[in-house]
Amino acid sequence: MSADSLILQALNITVIGMLIVFSFLILLICMMKILGAFVAWMEKKFPDAVPAAAGADNALLAVAIATAKRFSK
Repeated sequence: MSADSLILQALNITVIGMLIVFSFLILLICMMKILGAFVAWMEKKFPDAVPAAAGADNALLAVAIATAKRFSK
Protein backbone atom coordinates (compact mmCIF):
# COMPACT_ATOMS: atom_id res chain seq x y z
CA MET A 1 0.00 0.00 0.00
CA SER A 2 1.25 3.42 -0.84
CA ALA A 3 1.28 6.39 1.48
CA ASP A 4 -1.36 8.15 -0.63
CA SER A 5 -3.70 5.20 -0.30
CA LEU A 6 -3.26 5.08 3.46
CA ILE A 7 -3.87 8.81 3.80
CA LEU A 8 -7.05 8.57 1.70
CA GLN A 9 -8.30 5.65 3.79
CA ALA A 10 -7.58 7.54 7.02
CA LEU A 11 -9.35 10.63 5.66
CA ASN A 12 -12.30 8.50 4.57
CA ILE A 13 -12.63 6.86 8.00
CA THR A 14 -12.32 10.25 9.72
CA VAL A 15 -15.06 11.83 7.59
CA ILE A 16 -17.39 8.86 8.05
CA GLY A 17 -16.84 8.89 11.83
CA MET A 18 -17.47 12.62 12.06
CA LEU A 19 -20.65 12.31 9.99
CA ILE A 20 -21.93 9.54 12.24
CA VAL A 21 -21.28 11.60 15.38
CA PHE A 22 -22.82 14.73 13.82
CA SER A 23 -25.90 12.76 12.72
CA PHE A 24 -26.30 11.32 16.22
CA LEU A 25 -26.06 14.78 17.79
CA ILE A 26 -28.68 16.17 15.39
CA LEU A 27 -30.95 13.22 16.21
CA LEU A 28 -30.39 13.81 19.94
CA ILE A 29 -31.32 17.50 19.63
CA CYS A 30 -34.47 16.66 17.68
CA MET A 31 -35.52 14.05 20.24
CA MET A 32 -34.96 16.53 23.09
CA LYS A 33 -37.15 19.11 21.37
CA ILE A 34 -39.88 16.52 20.77
CA LEU A 35 -39.75 15.34 24.39
CA GLY A 36 -39.79 18.96 25.60
CA ALA A 37 -42.94 19.63 23.60
CA PHE A 38 -44.48 16.41 24.95
CA VAL A 39 -43.70 17.36 28.56
CA ALA A 40 -45.17 20.84 28.03
CA TRP A 41 -48.33 19.24 26.62
CA MET A 42 -48.51 16.82 29.56
CA GLU A 43 -48.12 19.70 32.04
CA LYS A 44 -51.11 21.42 30.44
CA LYS A 45 -53.17 18.23 30.64
CA PHE A 46 -52.11 17.29 34.18
CA PRO A 47 -51.12 20.42 36.14
CA ASP A 48 -49.27 20.15 39.45
CA ALA A 49 -51.33 20.10 42.60
CA VAL A 50 -51.54 23.29 44.62
CA PRO A 51 -48.70 23.28 47.17
CA ALA A 52 -49.62 22.96 50.82
CA ALA A 53 -49.50 25.91 53.16
CA ALA A 54 -46.07 26.95 54.41
CA GLY A 55 -46.81 26.02 58.03
CA ALA A 56 -48.13 22.53 57.30
CA ASP A 57 -44.83 20.77 58.06
CA ASN A 58 -44.10 22.41 61.42
CA ALA A 59 -44.29 19.10 63.29
CA LEU A 60 -41.82 17.46 60.92
CA LEU A 61 -39.52 20.47 61.17
CA ALA A 62 -39.64 20.32 64.97
CA VAL A 63 -38.71 16.62 64.92
CA ALA A 64 -35.78 17.32 62.58
CA ILE A 65 -34.49 20.14 64.79
CA ALA A 66 -34.80 18.05 67.96
CA THR A 67 -32.97 15.16 66.32
CA ALA A 68 -30.18 17.41 65.11
CA LYS A 69 -29.77 18.94 68.58
CA ARG A 70 -29.73 15.55 70.25
CA PHE A 71 -27.06 14.05 67.99
CA SER A 72 -24.90 17.18 67.74
CA LYS A 73 -23.75 16.92 71.37
